[in-house]
Amino acid sequence: MDSEARVFEDFVPPHSMVREPATHTLSVDLSAAGYKKEHIRVQMVHSQRRLVVRGERPVAGNRWSRFRLELRVPDGCDAKAIHARFENGVVRVTMPGAAPDPVQVDTGAAAATSPPAAKTAAAAAAAQDKKKEDSAAAAAQQQGGEDDEGEKKKKDEETPRKQEVRQRVMSSANKDGGSGRDDGDAASGAGEVTAPASPSRQQDYGFLHGRRKMATTVLGVVLALISLGIYVKYSVWP
Repeated sequence: MDSEARVFEDFVPPHSMVREPATHTLSVDLSAAGYKKEHIRVQMVHSQRRLVVRGERPVAGNRWSRFRLELRVPDGCDAKAIHARFENGVVRVTMPGAAPDPVQVDTGAAAATSPPAAKTAAAAAAAQDKKKEDSAAAAAQQQGGEDDEGEKKKKDEETPRKQEVRQRVMSSANKDGGSGRDDGDAASGAGEVTAPASPSRQQDYGFLHGRRKMATTVLGVVLALISLGIYVKYSVWP
C-alpha cells in the first residue's frame, strides 16, 4: 500500500529523564502502545547535540501510530558514548558524562599545592648523603688529631731516653780512659739503644788508648833489660 494513503495517529509516549552526577538516562515507555524494537529509531544529531527518538507502526488498514521525541543532550555528557536499548516495551537511552581532563585539572593542582614526589625523594637522599659526608670528615679530622697527639707524645718520651743514653755513654768514656761501661751500667742499660759517641770523644778515646799501650811497651822493655842485666852479671862474672 502507498505511504501517501496512510493515516497517522500521533501521540506522545510517557517519558522521563533521570539526572545523575555521572550519567543521564532517558526512559520512553511504549509498553501500552504495542511497539516492538523494529518499530523504533534512535538518532543523534551531533552538529546540534540533539537526541531524536521516534517510531511508527501499523494499527489497522491504512491507519498508523507514530511518535517523535526530540531533546537537547545535557551539558557535560559525552555525545559519542550515548547508547540505547529496548527492553520490556521501554526504550532507555544512556548518556554518560564526559571524563575530566587529567592534564588540566590534576597536573595543575599538583604543581600549585606540593612539589612532585620524585623531587622530594631526591632532595631527601641528597641531604642524607651530605650528612654522611660531614660525619666522615669530622671522624677523619678527629682521628688525625689523635694520631698527631700520639706522635708528639712518643717523641716527647723518646727525647729524655736519648739524653739519658748519651749521658751514660759519655760517663763510660770518661771512666778508665774510655774503656766502656762497667758491669752495673751494662746490666741497667740492657735492651736500650746506645747512641754513638761524637767524633771528638772517639779521638780522645783513641789517644788515651795509644798512650796506655805505649807505656805498657816501655815498661816491658825496661823489665826485659833489667832481667838481661841480672842474668849477664851472675852468669858471666862469678
